Amino acid sequence: MVRKAVLDDIPAILELVSANPDTLLPRSADEYRELLPTTWVAERHGRIVGSCVLEVYSPKIAELRSFVVHREFRGQGVGKELAKAAVEEGNRLNIREILVVTSAPDYFKKLGFGDCLHEKYALFFTGKKTG
Repeated sequence: MVRKAVLDDIPAILELVSANPDTLLPRSADEYRELLPTTWVAERHGRIVGSCVLEVYSPKIAELRSFVVHREFRGQGVGKELAKAAVEEGNRLNIREILVVTSAPDYFKKLGFGDCLHEKYALFFTGKKTG
């Protein structure tokens, strides 16, 4: 079952995120409290086994972030359910583009994410100036 997160879910979400330091940026409880209206959890047998956040930046763009599924529950459709809930919220809010920054692009392509019109790229400042 996927549902909107509540305050009592934050410790379990933080535990999931901290168990994946190789693929997820650390987040604070304060960040999750602020983003609670657009945070979802996946529950199995009363246990939180996954979570994601839809961070809305503007009426045009949002990011699917802090997307995590407990290792024991991967490959069982949990991530697909979480992504679906976040995308449905984006559609409800009329968000035009939802991006995801990921180390698993093939997984998200299977969920319908892809290049934006084959012309836009996410670039990050590296701290090195050129020219």
